[in-house]
Amino acid sequence: MSDRLQELLRQKALLAEQAAWLEREIAAEQARAGVTPPAVAATAPASPPPASTVAPTEALFEQYRPNPQSVQQEVKRGCYLYFLGALVLLGLGLLAIYLVYRHR
Repeated sequence: MSDRLQELLRQKALLAEQAAWLEREIAAEQARAGVTPPAVAATAPASPPPASTVAPTEALFEQYRPNPQSVQQEVKRGCYLYFLGALVLLGLGLLAIYLVYRHR
């Protein structure tokens, strides 16, 4: 079994575990509030969403997906800023040492 398939199966099991926990929490809150839970059909494998809802969802994902080149430019700019900040701090430290020992 490939690593990718193992990872996908592990993620699927984690999602199923999370869904079961969520159902238990909802049932506990409904019991506390005195609300009777709605009748739920037996848990069946989820059917794929209709084709009409897939396209708008993908379009929404594409709208908010970051541009890889802009992310790369932001990372590069951040590295330069950190480097410049480190140089400024080093310069201030050296200036402080110079001023302290100059007055002695």
